[in-house]
Parts: sequence; structure tokens; C-alpha cells
Amino acid sequence: MDNDKRRTPRILVAKGTRGQLKSTIPVEILNLSEMGLLFEVASTLRPGSTYDLNAIFGGVSFSGLVRVTRCHAGGFAADDKGGRLLIYRAGGEFVGLSEQQTLGLRLALSKRLASGASLKRRP
Repeated sequence: MDNDKRRTPRILVAKGTRGQLKSTIPVEILNLSEMGLLFEVASTLRPGSTYDLNAIFGGVSFSGLVRVTRCHAGGFAADDKGGRLLIYRAGGEFVGLSEQQTLGLRLALSKRLASGASLKRRP
């Protein structure tokens, strides 16, 4: 039995897939669907807040609005001084995408599936 309540399955993206919120906040994108994404960021984000996201998914440029649905501490990463930084993991849903933006996401997702990417399901 599948317990995943997502409307569309998430697809793991290539490690190192990056984007920017508000053109100044770098994020690392972990997975993606037509409806939303999971990403890591160096600062906490308030659920309910919205941000412009710019990223490249599978060679397809994307720009659209994302509403943060959740954000919590997700682990640590090394900083450039030999220390550790707290990394936050955030989920977001796309808001008000145009038909062109949705088609771009579908194209990126179909490229990922064609290259053998796996569907990510929650346990």
C-alpha cells in the first residue's frame, strides 16, 4: 500500500542542483515534482512565505513563485573555515504557475525520468 499523499511523485534531482530564492538566497534542490520541491538552505524560512525561485532543472531554466510549506533543521555542512553550519530543509509548493512554466517543469521531469532518475516516495 502506498502511503504517499502527494498529488504528483517527487523525482530526485542530480546532486548539486542549485537555485536561488529572491535572487540572493542560494538553495540546493533535493527533489522536484510538478507541484513542489524539497530543498536545503542556510537560513530558516517562515512557512507560508513566498519567494521567487530561479533554477535550472535538467538543463531547463525555471523561474517561478514558491510558497514554503515547512522548514526545519536538517543537518550540518562544512563551512570554508573548517567549522560546521546548520542547514535547514524546506518544502515548497509552486504557486500560480503559467502554462509555460508548468510545461518547462514537465520537460525537466521527463528528461530526469528518461535518464533513469528514481521516484522518491515517503516510507
